[in-house]
Amino acid sequence: MRGNLPNPRFGGGWNRRTIEEHLADGTYRPDRHGPLTPTTLGLKKPPGRIVATVKAQKQWVRNASDEHAIRNGCRFNESLAEYVCDFFPKFLYHSKGEWAHQPFELTEWQRRAIVYPLFGWVRADGTRRFRRTYIEIPKKNYKSTLASGVGLYMLVGDEENGAEIWSTGADKDQAKVVHNEAIHMVEGSPELRTVLKVNHTTGNILYKATNSYYRAVAASPRGKHGPSLHCVIADELHEWYGDELWNSIRYAFRARRQPLLFVITNAGADLQSICYRQHEKAEAILSGAIVDDNFFAMICAVPREEAEAEIEAVRAGATVLPVATRCNPGLGHVIREPDLVHDIRDAIQTPSELPNLLRLTYGVWHTGVTPWLQSTDWDRCYEEFTEENLRDIPCSAGLDLSRTKDMTALVLVFRDPDILARYRQLAWFWMPEKTIQERQHLIDYATWVKSGHLRIGGEKTIELPLVEREITEIFSRFCVQRLAFDPMYLNEEHLNEMFNDVEVIKFPQTMMQFAGPTAEYERLIIAGDLRHNGNPVLTWQAGHCTIKVNANKDKRPIKPEHGDIRSIDGIVAGVMALRLEMTEGQAVSAYETQSLLYVDDILGGAEPELGEEDTALEADGVYA
Repeated sequence: MRGNLPNPRFGGGWNRRTIEEHLADGTYRPDRHGPLTPTTLGLKKPPGRIVATVKAQKQWVRNASDEHAIRNGCRFNESLAEYVCDFFPKFLYHSKGEWAHQPFELTEWQRRAIVYPLFGWVRADGTRRFRRTYIEIPKKNYKSTLASGVGLYMLVGDEENGAEIWSTGADKDQAKVVHNEAIHMVEGSPELRTVLKVNHTTGNILYKATNSYYRAVAASPRGKHGPSLHCVIADELHEWYGDELWNSIRYAFRARRQPLLFVITNAGADLQSICYRQHEKAEAILSGAIVDDNFFAMICAVPREEAEAEIEAVRAGATVLPVATRCNPGLGHVIREPDLVHDIRDAIQTPSELPNLLRLTYGVWHTGVTPWLQSTDWDRCYEEFTEENLRDIPCSAGLDLSRTKDMTALVLVFRDPDILARYRQLAWFWMPEKTIQERQHLIDYATWVKSGHLRIGGEKTIELPLVEREITEIFSRFCVQRLAFDPMYLNEEHLNEMFNDVEVIKFPQTMMQFAGPTAEYERLIIAGDLRHNGNPVLTWQAGHCTIKVNANKDKRPIKPEHGDIRSIDGIVAGVMALRLEMTEGQAVSAYETQSLLYVDDILGGAEPELGEEDTALEADGVYA
């Protein structure tokens, strides 16, 4: 008989009151009445396994991967999906805005497009089908709020013992966006306050019932290789540099039966980033090009042409946004349409804001702070050619030399002897070994070194004699006629001695000097007449190079922002070399008439002074 009695450790007897009754009366004590779980709080997780006909699953099939999953024994468990959806309003409360202190009722699109399919699909053994997600949604659609709720469900509702949950971001502040919202949800929930303990010093959320925790972790790879993770909330993946932390996270799930890497992000601008690689995979899954049973893909975006057409319609007076509605599922609920119309009109009045509008409102990838080279135009300029194809063609060179730690670039530009309006460019890059090692976790330089597209230019800094020897060897293979260089870092007399068969020409890094060839470089890329052979370093730089525009609408290439480690040296060197080829061939476009007289003065020996604005930018390294 004793074995059938209630556990005396938690008190009571045959008439013992339930935990729910103690909670209602405010008399609950975990040391007397036992730990709280979703089950004791009124939710009972259904078993994962389900026996259902293939025909019954058809309503949940949305792509080729779903069809493949069914053939592999996966099924959709509606009871399990509904259990997760019920967790949100029962235990979670909004902490800000007009819904503050109200239960977190999932919107219809959150339920049907994300939570239901993500948690409803199960494998033959009853475990969750999806182990990774890529969810790309424009800004202000409550991405972070949903991610916070998913993190808390994985901590409390998934019934995983010793679960380790992380919120990660590009830096400490970004990692805390989702995590702090989770803390606010805990503190605002009468039920979760009794279940979870928040350490306000470390930010950890502890769930004693299963000895699990939820914490914020910044995107730095050091010390991140030991945990056995059950869930990672990767917020705003488009802002991450490098992929070392990403790789560490992926291999930290192996000890779990049904882990979840939950990625939710805006569209980004860097086509070489880990985020864009996930975006490409998600697109391939949605289109049926590849099949992956483990990967949940969702992308809310529209073609650039449609987005730009709607922006022009707003410029003309339109007040309805059918295109934005297609890619903003929260429009009309979280986002008010009149407010979005106002944002579009504001961006129209401030052209530098248009790229951000396209990316953050319409999901259009690859738009810099100031729009310049578009990926579609750059890709159209790709041509399969080798050094052998260009050896006998006269060319001009541009050399952008770094001061110490950054990248040095040499670019040769060749005019097509048959089509004079067409050019080809070849690029070489150098970087100190120490810089490569220090930044490898941010950018995969090692792959470029291995492929020969990036050379070691010294141990700790750029060693000029080493780079000069390699440039001399490169020049020996081509018919280099002229070399443009920045006189701030190189000596003309020294270069004349080294390259005695090449005319060396000073190219001060000023707006006036860059205006004509920068405009021509852009025109040629758009026209498909400045060909490249797919050099990955040059393509990477073209993807994030922005421009500075002065009051006269002159342009020159600059880095994305001061302090950004992404370089543009190859683009700068290419513009310098193109200027010499333009002058040599006397094929001057209307874009460059404003600066032609000045360049001719340089070729004749005159040398300008840096303007005040140019001097300040040089000092900040913006042009480097």
